[in-house]
Amino acid sequence: MANNQKFQETLKHLLYAGVGFAAESSKKVQKNVDELIKKGKINEREGKKIVDQVMHNTELKRKELETKLNKVVDQYGKTGLNQITSLTKKIQKLETELQKRVKSATSSVGGSKPAAKPAAKSAAKPKEKVAPKKAAKKKAVAKKAKKEKKAVAKVAAKVEEAAKA
Repeated sequence: MANNQKFQETLKHLLYAGVGFAAESSKKVQKNVDELIKKGKINEREGKKIVDQVMHNTELKRKELETKLNKVVDQYGKTGLNQITSLTKKIQKLETELQKRVKSATSSVGGSKPAAKPAAKSAAKPKEKVAPKKAAKKKAVAKKAKKEKKAVAKVAAKVEEAAKA
């Protein structure tokens, strides 16, 4: 948002510079017309007509420039706000999706049923190692969740960057 205000201020300064340039140009035209009148090359009525015409054209151009400037500022401001709103909605959607995935992944790893007690020890069969498999699944789910969290963080950083721009 700060950049949007900075942009607007820059455009206003440019407009004021243009108006100042037009005013200075009008003064120079007036001075040149006065010199032409003194030299007798044109009469006062013609000189006044020239100066009035320059002033009128300058005022029309100033109003035209101001109208165009206001349109650009309005359009830029609305576009920036629309982009921020859209990106914010996308981030919220991604965050809720991530939360759902993490919940479903953790509930499927932990299981909803408690594990059955192992049967009595048998000398013929070696004991299976179930715990390392569950730990590996938990690590895989955690790793996947971490990647998705990083992806959401990247999107959030882009949104903040867009908001600053």
